[in-house]
Amino acid sequence: MADFLIAYNRTKPFEGGYVNDPDDLGGETYKGIARKANPKWEGWEIVDFHKTLPNFPRNLETNQKLQNMIPGFYKKYYWDVFWGDKIKSQQIANEIYDQCVNLGVNRALKIAQRSAGHKETGKMSEELLAYQNSLA
Repeated sequence: MADFLIAYNRTKPFEGGYVNDPDDLGGETYKGIARKANPKWEGWEIVDFHKTLPNFPRNLETNQKLQNMIPGFYKKYYWDVFWGDKIKSQQIANEIYDQCVNLGVNRALKIAQRSAGHKETGKMSEELLAYQNSLA
């Protein structure tokens, strides 16, 4: 079965650190987590606290609690939504996960289902899961 940490570690380097670019539609982001899209993420409390300390945003990297929250966020919102743990092919799971992170879950799953020739439902279907596993 596919391993979340393998997929996560492939994508993680591209998600960057802290950014608050006024020209970016996503607004404030940390490690690819956009505040506008995820305002209730618990990590924002830690980020906001660190803004009051010296060496912001570099000081965020030293907060182990914050760093530990990031993989859990990605697993819950980008891996578990397509049952990544049930896919036999690591390569297929990696690609779907990467697409979910970069395109958004709904769009990525529609593309995956279209690629497999299945009706677009916005959620991973049992049929698509079976199809992906047949490719492994």
